[in-house]
Amino acid sequence: MMVELIEYAIALMASALLVGGSVAVYNSFISYEAELQLRGTFSVVAGGADSALLNGSAKLTVPLPESTIGCEAGTFYVSVGSGTISQSIAAGCDFQTRVSAGTHLLTFSTSSGNLELVVK
Repeated sequence: MMVELIEYAIALMASALLVGGSVAVYNSFISYEAELQLRGTFSVVAGGADSALLNGSAKLTVPLPESTIGCEAGTFYVSVGSGTISQSIAAGCDFQTRVSAGTHLLTFSTSSGNLELVVK
C-alpha cells in the first residue's frame, strides 16, 4: 500500500513538472513570435522609407499587424504591441499613423527633404 502511494505521488509530481515546463516553453515561444513579428514589420516598412529617401517615393502593399508607424525629428519607428524598433534617418519628418491589422498600401514620399507617409 505504501509503495503504491509513493508511486502515485511520483507520477503526480512528474505530471505537474511536465505541465509547468510546457507552459514555460509556450510563454517563451509567444514572446519570441511577437519579437519576430515586430522585427519583420519594421524591416519591410523601414525598407520602404529608405527607398523613398533614395528615390523620392516608394509604394508598398503589405500585410501588417495592428501597429503604429511614425517618424519624429529624424527618428523613424514602428510599434507592434508593447514593442518598438526605431532608427535614425537622414530627413526631417513628423507623422504618426495607427494601422489596423490587414493589408495596406503604404506610400512614402519626400517633399522638401521631409519624409511623408500616406496609408490606405
